[in-house]
Amino acid sequence: MRTFVVGRSQYADISIADATVARRHLEIVLTDDGRLYITDCATESGSWRWVPGADSRMGWQGIRQAFVDPAQRIRLGAYECTPRDLLRDVSGAAMGDGPGPATPRAARESAAGPVERDPMTGEIIRKRL
Repeated sequence: MRTFVVGRSQYADISIADATVARRHLEIVLTDDGRLYITDCATESGSWRWVPGADSRMGWQGIRQAFVDPAQRIRLGAYECTPRDLLRDVSGAAMGDGPGPATPRAARESAAGPVERDPMTGEIIRKRL
């Protein structure tokens, strides 16, 4: 299992230069069986996925935590992409093609800001100061 931090911070594994993306916006977990699990890091602008409806309704659905398809459209703030696009930038290993660069965990954790993981649900929540 590998976890990639996505955000505007230089310490993110996947850095996005977009003002609507939080410094630490999203975590993408590539599970051992190849599935992708994303978690919004309690951002103000949110994380979204494009969901076509069975009754001809389509639209952006807000997500806190969810399994997603690598080709599913997601939106971080106003930035649109797919998980496959994001993972292609950091590492072929993320999609099974070989090793890629990684940011040291200590550097990522120092840039984490006021968020923490809920011990009961695993959800990333904003710390109360």
